[in-house]
Amino acid sequence: MLSAAPVDHGYDVCIVGAGPVGLALALEAEALGLQVLLLESGQPEEAPDEHDASRAQVLNQQTHAPMTLAARRTLGGSSWLWGGRCVPFETIDFEARDYVPHSGWPIGREDILPWYPKAAAYLDCGSANFRSAAPHWPDLGEIELSQLERWARQPRLAQKLAPRVLASPRIHLLFNATVTDITFDSGGKSVRSLQARHQEQTIAVQAARYVLAGGGLETTRLLLSVQQTHPAMFGASDGPLGRYYMGHIFGSIASIVLQQPEDFAALDFSCDATGTYVRRRFTLSEAAQRQHHLLNTSFFADNPPFYDQRHRNATLSMVFLGLSIPAIGRRVITEAIRLRHIGPPPWHYSAHLMNILRRPWQAATDIWTILRLRYFSPVRKPGFVLHNQGGAYALNYHAEQIPNPDSRVTLNEERDAYGMPRLTIDFRYLPADAESVAQAHAILDRQLRAAGKGQVDYHRPPDQRIAHIMEQATDGFHQAGTTRMSHDPRLGVVDRDCRVHGIDNLFIASSSVFPTTGEANPTFMAVALAARLAAKLADLAATAPVATNTIAPTSRTPATAHESQTMQTISLPGTSLTVSRLAFGTASLHHLFRSAQRQALLSEAINHGFSHFDTSPLYGFGLAEQSLGQLPIADLQRITIASKVGLYGPPGATANIADILLRKVAGKALPALNKADVDWNLARARSSLDNSLRRLRRGWLDILFLHEPVAALIASDEWLTWLHSLVQEGKIKQFGIAGEAPLIKAMLEHCPALAEVVQVRDSLNQRQADILLPHARPMQFTYGYLAGTQGGSADTLRQALQRNSSGAVLVSTRRLERVAELARVAQ
Repeated sequence: MLSAAPVDHGYDVCIVGAGPVGLALALEAEALGLQVLLLESGQPEEAPDEHDASRAQVLNQQTHAPMTLAARRTLGGSSWLWGGRCVPFETIDFEARDYVPHSGWPIGREDILPWYPKAAAYLDCGSANFRSAAPHWPDLGEIELSQLERWARQPRLAQKLAPRVLASPRIHLLFNATVTDITFDSGGKSVRSLQARHQEQTIAVQAARYVLAGGGLETTRLLLSVQQTHPAMFGASDGPLGRYYMGHIFGSIASIVLQQPEDFAALDFSCDATGTYVRRRFTLSEAAQRQHHLLNTSFFADNPPFYDQRHRNATLSMVFLGLSIPAIGRRVITEAIRLRHIGPPPWHYSAHLMNILRRPWQAATDIWTILRLRYFSPVRKPGFVLHNQGGAYALNYHAEQIPNPDSRVTLNEERDAYGMPRLTIDFRYLPADAESVAQAHAILDRQLRAAGKGQVDYHRPPDQRIAHIMEQATDGFHQAGTTRMSHDPRLGVVDRDCRVHGIDNLFIASSSVFPTTGEANPTFMAVALAARLAAKLADLAATAPVATNTIAPTSRTPATAHESQTMQTISLPGTSLTVSRLAFGTASLHHLFRSAQRQALLSEAINHGFSHFDTSPLYGFGLAEQSLGQLPIADLQRITIASKVGLYGPPGATANIADILLRKVAGKALPALNKADVDWNLARARSSLDNSLRRLRRGWLDILFLHEPVAALIASDEWLTWLHSLVQEGKIKQFGIAGEAPLIKAMLEHCPALAEVVQVRDSLNQRQADILLPHARPMQFTYGYLAGTQGGSADTLRQALQRNSSGAVLVSTRRLERVAELARVAQ
């Protein structure tokens, strides 16, 4: 449930940050019965002006991406930048290795392994199975080819997790709430409240426990700011906080050449039994890492460099040209990978154009396949490697980085718009990081040759390889280590349960708690730790009381209009829905020609207590749905919405005022221009529902109605199966039928199972809704009482509410001043 303004409630936990980790933590805590307050600094949708809030001073711009590209303040957080790769940590990653300074976790793989399935579910990567032997490949000794990387079906998690968060009655989400300080009790052993900026005022947020999940560096920045006032906290001012900043070292210094080109099938992307894309990687065995004192490293095959025009491949050149345009490339892949793919200048655009002109049809076919499987498929293919008969591919590596206390972040004198000090980032790689990568290549080359499978061909001679690795060394997206986990408070910021040392109710959920990074991308591990933390918080909540007075403005906040309304609500019979006694219909909304007029009318209805809105893709040919979707998300998520299928706009109609007006005028001579398109084909209904959800900016409908249903045209069994599947998927909560009484009567007689919810025209004199009586159906939604009245009648509406005492009465108006008049009748 989304909170538009501070509310009084008792919260078990307050989570700061609605990125991948915060969303997963909130949902897991909710599933365990906790009341959750989720604070998000940004807005429901990405706003460019929010990028500046995370801006930092980067001392070495070669090794660290700008924070404006590495962080996002919005619902879904860094998942908008995430490629979707899910990789677990292995046993050796948790161990204290004598050849890796500052290594060792206070937990082992056995402590986190039970939470891998939870992480796989939240990240939607199919399962937690990360091993599969490669067919037709022999044992490679020190190299393994059984570890899988799994990929999220759709990596932008806001689209999957946010609707669940917003729909939950146990989760309250507050946008534009930027935490700027933490206040403690007199002994400094417990957090009393968080100070946050919200709607241009400072609020004090209270809960039983607090979790900082605002991203690795943003969480660290907040704690560094707090430490200025409390220098003894978090390991003291020269302690571990902000130090040991790590990511990964990755790039490509060689190609892999396979003796048998068909062997590449074991290295390519494939779909497993769950319908999820997976890929095998070469990894160093744990024994090889210990024997040769190497950091954990993985390798995977890829296309040759897009920017190298010498590949003479039309498709690769076309991809290069697309990626070289930042506005296009950044929508396709993460910025770090885009920059690596376009390479350094000079860029040989004319040579790439010649490559395309040699085989344009191949490029067009390949590009269409890429677009279809990556952007038009419900399961996003994470990448495309074009096979070649030479068996030569780029060999990419992704390797662990040594924890280095001198790689760190500190505060500087500059302040952001919230008064928070900005960060100075001194991100460093060590020569040993690159030396380990070079040795790992040598082992892979040796093992491939010994097995007769291929070889590693380097791009530069031996004396230049370390420099080649260091030239490519850059990160900033995998933010780890700055609040590291440790048994000893002098060596880390949090304990094995992610609780901040010395503070009993403050926790951190972030990759910043990682003492080491392994070779795995951090998202999967961070979400697994979040699921584990949720269980810990649930255990604590079971033994300690919840806090009260959870949010209090430091200055009095005026009551908003919607808080002052007292329109009656009712539990709709036969459903789980609670709706206002008067529902707002949008059939005539398109008669308001300006968007501002439509938004003002809808907002006025919400402010006067209307909580249920009825719409359809037919109304304004989608303009009514679109207008609802343009409401502030704080309003949009607080209401219930019913839309419909079965009746659609005429062919070619668009949700454009000019088109609507033209059809209205011309339709007097040619009625077909305005005639509704009746279509009871399930495929049309599926497409229409998806379009409705897109226009409404929601992941679900509260009710999906069959609009003016004709029993003889509807394959009731097929429709019932589809509607129940939508309920199971969470796309709709209820379904039913809506229309004129004769059609509703026929449906109740022939297809009663499709009529969970009934919306029927009624009037005080004709009493059409009496058709429900023989079927022992209560009135749920009725409409039509004010049709033909001059301005409507309050007395008529009161009588309608008395007649339909069990449900809601649908009303509509285009006049702003009429909204309050209608609402008063139902108070």
